[in-house]
Amino acid sequence: MTQYQVVMSKEMTGSTTQPKPRLWRAVVLVIALAALIGLGIWVGAGFLKTSDSVTQQSSELTPVQHTQELKRTMRISAASDITLPNIDSIPDAAQGAEPFACGSRFANAVDDAVVQLYGVDYLSTIGGARLVDTQTWRTVQAQAQDSAQALQRLFPDNCIPQVPVTFEVDDELRFADAIGTRHMLKMSDELIEEWSQMYLLAETPQQRDIALAGLWQMIQWESSWHPGGSPFAFEF
Repeated sequence: MTQYQVVMSKEMTGSTTQPKPRLWRAVVLVIALAALIGLGIWVGAGFLKTSDSVTQQSSELTPVQHTQELKRTMRISAASDITLPNIDSIPDAAQGAEPFACGSRFANAVDDAVVQLYGVDYLSTIGGARLVDTQTWRTVQAQAQDSAQALQRLFPDNCIPQVPVTFEVDDELRFADAIGTRHMLKMSDELIEEWSQMYLLAETPQQRDIALAGLWQMIQWESSWHPGGSPFAFEF
């Protein structure tokens, strides 16, 4: 997004008029934020309440368009620090859910996501150990670990996801002082795509709730890792 900067001369020849207080900027910011928050709540609530299915029979949107709109709504809400209604955390959504069927497309997708979540857990542990301010990394690490464990418990014993002991780290990060935001954003792109596909593959309301919870968690991480990348970040 292109940013514009208005440059005003400190002194204007022949003018003694003092610049007016720029209270209008504060007013614009308040109005814009209020409108954005209201829009996020209204769109999020309305969209999710009517999102019981992703089939074309229940919506004018195609499944792909449906998930694109869903991600857009979630990104607006995450940028506005709004918690969307009707979406639980991954552990809460998984609690009491029916076990996955081994070999199903949904189970295979969740299997990959579990491994990725443990990867976030692993990298967040490294990032927290290398930084002075560890609170953010500890929060992500705990969320990733709790989510991965909750999903693992839904797999039958004969198809539990096989999680590697260690995860590969890019060479430029191996000896760096901290895990870079760029690396985590790359992971978030992959995770958001995986959970979007899971939402399409969900065959039951429980599976759909789990997919929504996962997609929302990934987008929240994306927003926290790169808040300046949001088109709704105001700077004055």
